[in-house]
Amino acid sequence: MKKQVQKQNTRLKGPSERPAAQTIKEITYREIFLADHRDEEHHEYTKLTLCFSDKGPYLLEDVYTPGWSAGNYGGGTVRTDLPTGFYRGQTPETFAEHFGERFREQIRQNAELAAFLEEANS
Repeated sequence: MKKQVQKQNTRLKGPSERPAAQTIKEITYREIFLADHRDEEHHEYTKLTLCFSDKGPYLLEDVYTPGWSAGNYGGGTVRTDLPTGFYRGQTPETFAEHFGERFREQIRQNAELAAFLEEANS
């Protein structure tokens, strides 16, 4: 491959030269479901997803709650932008500490997140 690249008088881009310092690992993982929680007392369901876009990584929190009338559901979505590379040096255990107790155990046991963190830290 080196010979072919030299022939074309071009060079390969490294991870630091990608737009928004996005790595191959981030491109591979577009969304990682982290955890969810159902609060029966308040009839609320929350879902956390780690996402990656061209603008960088972000956390998506979807909350679903019943509305005031029958059949009407409300809730909302909150997007929290994260610094690029925030996950470097993290394990599922340390990553889980950034979240409330109701999500931590699921995040610690999340196989997809563990694989992503292992790949990102290698």
